[in-house]
Amino acid sequence: MKPKPVRPSQSVSADRAARRESPRERLLREGAHGLADAEILQMLLGYALPRKSLQPPVEELIRRFMDLEGVLHASAVELCEVAGVERDSAALIRLAGEIAFRLAVKSEGLRHVLNDPGEVERYLVARLSGMREEKLLLVFLNRQGLVLGEEFLGAGTINQVVAFPRQIMEGCLRHRASGLLVVHNHPHGPPIPSVQDREEAERLREILRPFDIMVQDSIVVGHNRCFSIFRNSPLS
Repeated sequence: MKPKPVRPSQSVSADRAARRESPRERLLREGAHGLADAEILQMLLGYALPRKSLQPPVEELIRRFMDLEGVLHASAVELCEVAGVERDSAALIRLAGEIAFRLAVKSEGLRHVLNDPGEVERYLVARLSGMREEKLLLVFLNRQGLVLGEEFLGAGTINQVVAFPRQIMEGCLRHRASGLLVVHNHPHGPPIPSVQDREEAERLREILRPFDIMVQDSIVVGHNRCFSIFRNSPLS
């Protein structure tokens, strides 16, 4: 028995029904690949802002941060500057961004081994290049370059880290690390270190050397690229 042909009116009705289907239902039925960035954001914000109009903040987030990746990399302060985005929704977005990063890291192996300049650059660009405020990151390593952990020290510059070597040593003890990458980003410019960046990087290396903690590099991250202070402008 031949199947009945679908009439044009039936096909149009099916298309209209699919468009009326909520992003949540489409996600459950066919996965997220067919959802636009705005639809994913609208779903996410819906859990923190129930029964509120989500279209204005979603449109502003996309306009300000360009796409979903930009939104997930934005800081909590920047997110809360968008009308309609409250602390709970900013926290949810930051959580989603951190989950996405950790899954991306794990998809390449249980832990990263950073013993190659190219691998170091890929890792740090993925971690910092999308951030819109200056951050300082410590990456703790063993002697083989295996990443044992990382800690953000908040916004700041390397000279602020040098002022707290005890805090760094405590971090190395927590992670049982013998090596360290000191990383900060330039969110609004190229990754060109200042003279002070170079001097403070060398100073920190000398402070930690007697404690058998090797500062393997001090790195500046810009948009999609890095600059290694020790490899490109060694001070000793």
